[in-house]
Amino acid sequence: MLAYDGFTDVDLFLPWDLFNRVQDPDYVNYRGPWSVRICSDVDEVRSNTGICFRPHGQLEELREADAVFIVSGPGSRAKLADADFMGRLQLDPGRQVIGAIDSGVLFLARLGLLEGKTATTYPGVFAELESMGISTVHEPLVVHGNVASAGGCLSTQDLAGWIVERLLGKEKAEAMLGMIAKVD
Repeated sequence: MLAYDGFTDVDLFLPWDLFNRVQDPDYVNYRGPWSVRICSDVDEVRSNTGICFRPHGQLEELREADAVFIVSGPGSRAKLADADFMGRLQLDPGRQVIGAIDSGVLFLARLGLLEGKTATTYPGVFAELESMGISTVHEPLVVHGNVASAGGCLSTQDLAGWIVERLLGKEKAEAMLGMIAKVD
């Protein structure tokens, strides 16, 4: 998971919780190899609301991950304008499952991962994404091969479910999402 100063809390902490339920014996109970790590370019990350924590790894660690989840937040624009940060953010959709939510989708566009594809994002970010030459659609989740974009904080569960399904199969994804389903 990619976090940076000024990220949106729910976009990091909800998928963090979901991904960690995969190996939890009280939830999905997957017993294979599974590691969830938050990576950043700084030693301490601060959310948009002021929550601070130390990430598990550096930005370069994302290059080796099987999957990458890119969060959103007002701090995304500073990182998008940071040439050093963007140069260190090297992802490979030929080998990795890559998803981003809301303004995190701007990273996918800047990295060229959305060229010739459609994408979704947060309602207030559509114009910005379109100005980058990306055709947008108003859907909660848009998938093209190993790259997905999600629009709206509550579509986090869709994006996290898609990532788990790509890596571990539909049964594990449904079990993970079933743990947070609304009671009927």
